[in-house]
Amino acid sequence: MTDTEKTTKTTKTPSKAAAKGATDKTTAKKKSKSRKSTKPNFNTYIYRVLKETHPEIGITKKSMGIMNDFVVDMMDKIATEAKHDLDIGGKEKTMREWHLNTATRLVLPGELRKHGVSEGTKAIHKFNAHKKK
Repeated sequence: MTDTEKTTKTTKTPSKAAAKGATDKTTAKKKSKSRKSTKPNFNTYIYRVLKETHPEIGITKKSMGIMNDFVVDMMDKIATEAKHDLDIGGKEKTMREWHLNTATRLVLPGELRKHGVSEGTKAIHKFNAHKKK
């Protein structure tokens, strides 16, 4: 056997699996770039409020998902109503706290309305006080 014959026999060509693995990695990178935007997630805030009000009670993953959907839906309804109120106003383009206050009064029923407005007002006052410092 000559030297050239030995080198051609000992050189290995890449296997099909290795070649397929290389293409899988490149397609996986391409897939991760084209992600859809995710909806807001309030799970940590819901859990904090739960532990603040009832420290001994837990919540299942399914129940947390339902609560998160509820909060996202309420936020969407309030924001839509506030935008509608802003559009009726005329030239103004900035959404102010009273737009959200009015939207909260229109969207939420009964006791939730009262608590929603009072907590929102309290948060605005706290924010403005901290902003002045």
